[in-house]
Amino acid sequence: MHDKRFGDPLVMGLAAFVIAQTTLNLPNAHLVPPQVTLFFLPAILVCGGLVYFFACVFSFVRGDSFGLSVNGFYGAFFTSLFLFMYLELKGVLQFGAQANVALGVFLLIWTLVTIPFVIAAFRVQMLFGLLFLFVFFAFLGGTLANLAGVNSAFGGYSGLISAAIGLIIMAEGLLKSVQAHAPQAAVSVGDLGMRSEA
Repeated sequence: MHDKRFGDPLVMGLAAFVIAQTTLNLPNAHLVPPQVTLFFLPAILVCGGLVYFFACVFSFVRGDSFGLSVNGFYGAFFTSLFLFMYLELKGVLQFGAQANVALGVFLLIWTLVTIPFVIAAFRVQMLFGLLFLFVFFAFLGGTLANLAGVNSAFGGYSGLISAAIGLIIMAEGLLKSVQAHAPQAAVSVGDLGMRSEA
């Protein structure tokens, strides 16, 4: 049972997902140069990590186990990916020629753990299920790109499709939230007269 005293963190979590997923996958889809990833790292950390963390906390407070798991799990992904890349750039982690293997195994683990989320999401809503299905394909594409040398465009475009679906669901949630808090139309004197006659 969700605690209605607290706002639904779904919109905030989806907005963070859309930003982090888009910035991460634009280079993977070869739509921007790979070097741009360095510029995107702060957004990946703040949106994919910090904002997701807040969405996770609010999901916990509302008693929403699915939201808690999704926001916590994918927030951990974006945060750990940021740390993986940042620490490698700083020379703290030195994978050398094995960097692709390390990243590929990392992504493989997230690919496998995403499968139950895909199944559960389809039980929530078709569009939500499709979002997670393309998240799964994005992880799979990244895994294959790093472990088997497959072109990263498959994973990149899958990630961008998942972000586009997330944007649609986010917009729907935002509109529902606005409608729920919209001021009621003022009652005219004529309406009051008609009601009193009835």
